[in-house]
Amino acid sequence: MQPVESKLVETGFPAHHWRVEAQLPVGYDVQLTTGVLDPSNPALLDAGTTVRAERLRRFVVVDANVYAIYGDNVRKYLEHHNIEYSLCVLPVSEETKTMESVFTVVNGLDAFGISRRNEPIIAIGGGVVLDIVGLVGSLYRRGTPYVRVPTSLIGLVDAGVGIKTGVNHGSHKNRLGSYFAPTVALLDRDFLATVDARHISNGLAEILKIALIKDVRLFQLLEDHAELLLAERLTGQTQTGDLVASEVFSRAVGGMLEELQPNLWEKQLERVVDYGHSFSPTLEMRALPALLHGEAVTIDMALTTVLAEGRGLVSTMDRERIFRLMRRLRLPVWHPLMEAELLEHALRETVRHRDGLQRMPIPVGIGAACFLNDLTAAELARAAEILRTLQETKADEVIVTDVGGRSDAAGNRLIDRGGLSSTWQAIHWASLPPGTFREEDTRAGTDKFCFVLAGEGELRIDEVRHDLRPGDLIATRAGAVHRFANQGTEHLSWLMIEVPGGAA
Repeated sequence: MQPVESKLVETGFPAHHWRVEAQLPVGYDVQLTTGVLDPSNPALLDAGTTVRAERLRRFVVVDANVYAIYGDNVRKYLEHHNIEYSLCVLPVSEETKTMESVFTVVNGLDAFGISRRNEPIIAIGGGVVLDIVGLVGSLYRRGTPYVRVPTSLIGLVDAGVGIKTGVNHGSHKNRLGSYFAPTVALLDRDFLATVDARHISNGLAEILKIALIKDVRLFQLLEDHAELLLAERLTGQTQTGDLVASEVFSRAVGGMLEELQPNLWEKQLERVVDYGHSFSPTLEMRALPALLHGEAVTIDMALTTVLAEGRGLVSTMDRERIFRLMRRLRLPVWHPLMEAELLEHALRETVRHRDGLQRMPIPVGIGAACFLNDLTAAELARAAEILRTLQETKADEVIVTDVGGRSDAAGNRLIDRGGLSSTWQAIHWASLPPGTFREEDTRAGTDKFCFVLAGEGELRIDEVRHDLRPGDLIATRAGAVHRFANQGTEHLSWLMIEVPGGAA
């Protein structure tokens, strides 16, 4: 965009002091769409296009996990529209969210060669890919347009709709970054059908954040329909599910944008959307890979809810409602690392980040918030101890789902989940039809034990093949890449038991 207003002021004769003033407007679209990779949908084709060339060219960065599922769809879309393209398939995680990944994308851009203004980079993936590509866009030739296509729930409602970019550096989350708006963010809920249950819960944490700080109606929707939203992955498989998911999605995205729009560059450091982000950045980085972003945010929100209760800002009844909903959304409220040293270090980092003041968002009831600047180490320690006690008294609570009930989109049926566990601990029943395969989440930070119930097939662990037959028990360590395949004539079914990484 061109500056809408500029001014040059000279002082002295001959001039010895100049002041330059210019304003650059920022505008970008956040657009809901369906079937963004369907060749009949022109949204991706038109996104960011300012000049219609005889043949379009696009550099496309895709999360490697997303590419494994949607790679063929991406290629078919680009080829259907006769687009000259280059694909950069990027393995991503919080551990690889670094400048090295930025350089990988930059090297690909150099090899492909793009027009500086008329050939936007396309980013397809979760929040990590969106952050990396956004930073590349802000740096490459001092500004190259890009398009966001988030595929995770946290990307759809949080990372994909603002203008912040960034990568981790050292032990610090998003220490290097910029404010750089995409040309457009295309939000397609259809991607959620292939997102695993844990990452749906991960995204629901950011939706819960918006509910707690500003939208009591959104909280009520989550409270009334938590299990339905989880079972249908916000994809609207039933009429009720679609109505609820559509409103939840609209209120979450709209609520986030309402808070971001007046303060895109964070000149005002008191931001209610920082709720859940005072202690979680330090906790998340210390706990890698055991905690996902939304899980760390939820633990932060649980702690500050206890703080708010101690100050009379949240009633015990509301605190219990909040914690109950967190458990129903399969989110943790505690982690063993929540000790005084970590919390005090995190508070110092937050004060430094917020320019010398705590500016800590804290709930007022459900649906409102205020800011603290006088939190003491002693008050923080008391709140953490209360939270630990609450976790211990609720540690035996579980959510039970009938194995004969409705399965999720990936074929899992949750049997048992410890509601206040600090790590992802669960028992799943899963079934795979003949002639199909699936890859299990490798970023969970949990060890997994697979007990084969029926059928025959194979399991590849880090590309090593293992035959599967009823009665087999196979253990995989956290981070192992494993892929189930059913090459038989009947369903392959198994129990998957997850325990904290490093357990015997």
